[in-house]
Parts: sequence; C-alpha cells; structure tokens
Amino acid sequence: MKKALGALALLLLLGVGYLNYDYLQDPVYWRRWWDLLSYADQPDHMNFSPTVSVKSDDESMLPAAAPGETSIRPDALRAAENYARDFDSFALIVVHRGIVQTEWYGDGWRRDRLTQSQSMMKTLTAVMTGLALEDGHIGSLDDPVSLYFPEWQGDPRGAMRVRDLLWMTSGLAQSRFTFNPFARDSSFRFLNSSDRLPVLVATSLVFEPGSKFDYNDIAAQLAGTLIERAAGRPYAEYFRERLWKPMGGQSAELWLDREGGSAMTACCLLASALDWAKVGVMLKDRGRIDGRQVVPADWIEQMISPSPNYAGYGYFTWLGPGMVDRAAAPGDAGWQSEPFAVDDLFILQGYGGQRVYVSRSADLV
Repeated sequence: MKKALGALALLLLLGVGYLNYDYLQDPVYWRRWWDLLSYADQPDHMNFSPTVSVKSDDESMLPAAAPGETSIRPDALRAAENYARDFDSFALIVVHRGIVQTEWYGDGWRRDRLTQSQSMMKTLTAVMTGLALEDGHIGSLDDPVSLYFPEWQGDPRGAMRVRDLLWMTSGLAQSRFTFNPFARDSSFRFLNSSDRLPVLVATSLVFEPGSKFDYNDIAAQLAGTLIERAAGRPYAEYFRERLWKPMGGQSAELWLDREGGSAMTACCLLASALDWAKVGVMLKDRGRIDGRQVVPADWIEQMISPSPNYAGYGYFTWLGPGMVDRAAAPGDAGWQSEPFAVDDLFILQGYGGQRVYVSRSADLV
C-alpha cells in the first residue's frame, strides 16, 4: 500500500510539475482556456483580449426605409423577425435595393454591440488577398507559399499555391477538436496560443495540395499571415486602411494573439450586425459602397466563382447553388435544411448559424 501511495504521489508531483512548466511556456493560453471553461454559458464567452481597433474615421450608415415605406411587405418582415426570435438569434438585418428594411435585435442586443463573427471573417481575408494583389504585394495566386514562408523552403508544404489556401485545398492536417489543454495539435491551442505562428508552421501535409476540398481554419490563418508578410505591415493596420476605413465601417476589433502580435484572420472579427450587412451590400455591388470602389470588381467575381474541387465554395466564400452537395460540407448544425430560393446566392458563413446571405438577382442582403 505504501508503494502504491508513493507511486501515486510521484505521478501527482510529476503532473503538477509538467502543468507548471507548460503554464510558464504560455500563460496567456492557459488563461484563455480557463476563461472558456468559466464563461462557456455566455454568448460572448471567449476572452478576446487583447484586441486592436480598426474603427474608421469616417463611419457611414446604410439608409433605412421610413415606417410604412418598405419595399418588402411588413408581414414578411415580421415573419422573418419571429423566425429569428424563435431560434434565439441576436440580430437580423434585411437590406433590399440598398435600403435597410428591418433592423431587429434580440433581448440585450443593440446596434452598437459587437459580437465575434466566427468564420464569416474568412471571406474578409479573401477580400484582403485581392487588395494585396491589387497593391502588388502578392505577385500571383499561383505563387508557391514558400515565397512568403521561408520556413517551408525546400519543404513539400511550400509548394502549395496561394489559391490553394483560398479554395481550402491546402492539403494541411486539421487541428483536432479537443478540450485537452495539453494537446499540441488542438484547435483550441491554435486559436488561443500567445504566438500562433509556431502552431501554423508545424502543421503537417496530409494530401497533395489542390487535389480536394477540405475546409481548414489553418489555411485561412496562413492566408492572413501571408498578407501581413507580403504587405510588410501589421495585418490590422492594413485591414483598417485598405478595407474598413474606405468601407466606412463602425467600431470593430481584431483579435490579436498577444499585445503587438498577429491578428486572427480565420475567425472572430468583433463587429456590429449593421457592418456585416454593409459588407454584404459591398460584395453584392461588386466592391462598391457609398459610391466608392473599395475592392476591384473582378476580384469579387473571382471570389464567388466555383472552385474546381467543390462547386459550393469560391475563395473563402460559400456558394448556394453548389452547396446541395453535402459530401464536402463541414459538420455544422446550422447547415440549411431546404433548397435555396434563388440560384445566385453566396454566403458568408460562421459557426453557430452566423450568416450573411447575398443575392444580386433579388438585390437582397
């Protein structure tokens, strides 16, 4: 019995020692892990500290229809609001012909409340890729990523193209979903480390890049890191100056891995529902908003063109007509349950049912 207790005490001591060692390697990671467990029942449960503001100096608002002058029937708008309420939604914005038809919020929510967007942020990373191309920072979508990641020079991973990241055909391994805080390849460590770069560049290659669709958060984070390196300036600064400011965006925040560190580009822009509606209007109008051409029109068209490996996806953007093929769909309980009513729909899609739906034929966001 004494030997067993001694062995147990030794194991406990070793475990505590390893925990202390791992904690000291990245205290920020462990603080975020604990915060997630402590506040998991809250809508804004993740700790996004630190963040950096990307607020525009010249905010603008979408015009709103006067009461009784909506171009969509009031009973249809009320039905949509009731649907949102029944599913415990936070916000619903409907924009028809460039005019806000309804701006509805759930209990405790309002137009200036920021919420993290999950993977809707990926579509903005595709937009930023187009701007980096326009500015000459990225030479071509066929550039091997080794041009921007010298860590992968002479490595098979370095041969993947920039467009393989955008199409989700990178060939990189998935991070595992596990709450085990010690796992080195977990999605939680990827998201919450105080330096995400080592996690990214340590990701192994599991299939030939460009050969199949495989939705992967790491690809979107690599794309953002590539933009930052190519532009030679912090991603948040470039994002604000080239997209959010010209778009007239309101208060919004990008999540950093640490103070002065790199921005998360695979998810989690903290922004208002109204600004996401504005993003949808800009994409619908081929890169124009408030009379300004913010993003090249031809780049928007490339973003919403079907990829060779999955017709339901373009450049970090979901395409309604091709999404009927569920074989490639991610495991998201928010996947649509009925066919879409229009055949030109494209979608910004975030985990948990966050969506921006855009149809040019219906002139609707």
